[in-house]
Amino acid sequence: MDSKQLIKKIEEMHYWDARVISLSTDFFGDELVLVYEDSDGDVVYKFLNCYQVNYKHALDYDKEKPISDFTRLQLPYFLQNIELEDYFNEDKKYLKCTITMPPLEVSILSKEFVIYRK
Repeated sequence: MDSKQLIKKIEEMHYWDARVISLSTDFFGDELVLVYEDSDGDVVYKFLNCYQVNYKHALDYDKEKPISDFTRLQLPYFLQNIELEDYFNEDKKYLKCTITMPPLEVSILSKEFVIYRK
């Protein structure tokens, strides 16, 4: 699927203001998984074959305790905006995604993106 089809699928799941309950990377950053709450079941974004993963956390956000100690309801991350576009480099196609969930922003450059509801 190209980025336009994927962003349509993302928007059909009404992510705006949804609480992010998990964000993790595995296999030396090759996979990134984001999970957010939804009334019809949690939604999973899985980025595969990642080439770049950049986290930018607001420095002025005071983490009163380690995030790992937060309960699900204390997690401060809510999806605000998701941008997805096709990115080409030397005839190879990638997906470039920026996810805004203040106080955190994540940028991902990957080959593949999968979205599903648990």
